[in-house]
Amino acid sequence: MKTFINHMILFIYCILIAVFNKNFSIFSVTSVIALLASVIITNMSFFFHNKKFTASASGIYVIISLFIPEFALMLPALSYDIMEFSGYPFIIFFISSIMYNYVITDIQTMLFLLFGIFISIILQNYQKIYSKAVLSAQKLRDDSTEVNLVLKSRNESLLKNQDYEIHNATLQERNRIAREIHDNVGHMLSRAILLTGVIKTINKDENCSEHLENLHEALNQAMTSIRNSVHNLHDESIDLKQSVTTIIDEFSFCPVSLNYDMGYEVPKDIKYCFIAIIKEGLNNIYKHSDATKVNVTLREHPSMYQLIIHDNGNVSDETDFNKYISPENRHNDSGIGLENIAARVNMLNGSIKIHTDDGFCIFITIPKGDKLHEYSNNR
Repeated sequence: MKTFINHMILFIYCILIAVFNKNFSIFSVTSVIALLASVIITNMSFFFHNKKFTASASGIYVIISLFIPEFALMLPALSYDIMEFSGYPFIIFFISSIMYNYVITDIQTMLFLLFGIFISIILQNYQKIYSKAVLSAQKLRDDSTEVNLVLKSRNESLLKNQDYEIHNATLQERNRIAREIHDNVGHMLSRAILLTGVIKTINKDENCSEHLENLHEALNQAMTSIRNSVHNLHDESIDLKQSVTTIIDEFSFCPVSLNYDMGYEVPKDIKYCFIAIIKEGLNNIYKHSDATKVNVTLREHPSMYQLIIHDNGNVSDETDFNKYISPENRHNDSGIGLENIAARVNMLNGSIKIHTDDGFCIFITIPKGDKLHEYSNNR
C-alpha cells in the first residue's frame, strides 16, 4: 500500500510538471502515450516484481525518451522502480536522458525533473527502511508466536505430568492405607475374634453367653467390613498404565510399543480385564507367532474403552479364528487362549473381533455407562 502511494505522489508530480510546461500539451497524443506507457510499466513492475522486466521495459522507455522529449517528463516516476532493483548506476541513464532533452531548451523543466529523481530516491530509501521494519516486526511476531506455542505445549505437558504424579501418589497412598489396615487393624481384629471364640468356649456363665455372642458377631461384621474396604482400596490403587508397562517390559520375545490414551478414572473391572487380556495375548504371541513387532493400544472414547493387540506375524489363511470367540462354539472349560479372552470381554458386555489381513490383530471394545455398571452391580 505504501509503494502505491509513493507511485501516486511521483505521477502527480510529473503530471504537474507537464501541465505547467508551456512547450508541451498534456492532452497531446504523444503526452498521453508517454503517460500510459509509464503507468503500464510501473503497474506491471509492481505486480510482477521482476527485475529483468523492470530493467528491460525502463531501458526501452529511456531510449525512446532520447528521441521524444514528452517521454522524459515521466522518468521520475519510473526511476522509483529502477531504484528497487538496480540502484544508483541505472539512474544515471535517467538523468542523462533528462539533461539531453532539456539542458539547452528548458533549464527549469530539467531542474524540476532532476528534483523528481531525487524525490524518488528518497521515497525508495524510506520504502526499503519501512519494508525492513515490517519484516523485522513480522519475524518478531512469528518468533513470539512460536515461543508462546512452545511454552503453551510445555505448560500443558507439565500440567499433564503433574496430574499423573498426583494420581500416582493418590494410588500409592491408597495402597499404603490398605496395607496398614490389613497388617494392623486386620490382625488385631482377627486376634480379638479368636480370643472371643476361646472365651465363648470356656464360658460357663449363661448370663454372659448372649453378650459374648453379640460381641463375636460384631467383631466378625467389623472384620468383613474392613476386608471389603481393603479390597476396594487395593483395587482402586492399581495403575493400569504402570501395570501394562511392567508386563510389556517383561516380554522379551520381540519389541512391543505401547500407545496409551486412557483417563485416570478407569473402572477396576476394565483394569483387571485389560491386564489379563494383554498377558494372555502376549503369551499367545510367544507360543504361536513368529512376530517381530507388537503394538498394544489402549484408548478411551466418550462411549467405550478400546484395546488393540496387533502383531506382524504370519497367519495361516486356513485357520478360522472366529470359532474360538463365537459364543455358540465357546467352551466353558476351555482354559486359556482366545476363548478365555472372549469370555472376559463378554462378561463386560463388550465385543471382540479378530483381523488377519496384516498380521494378527485382536480388536476389543467395551461400552461405558449403564451396561458396564449393570455388570459391576451384579458381581
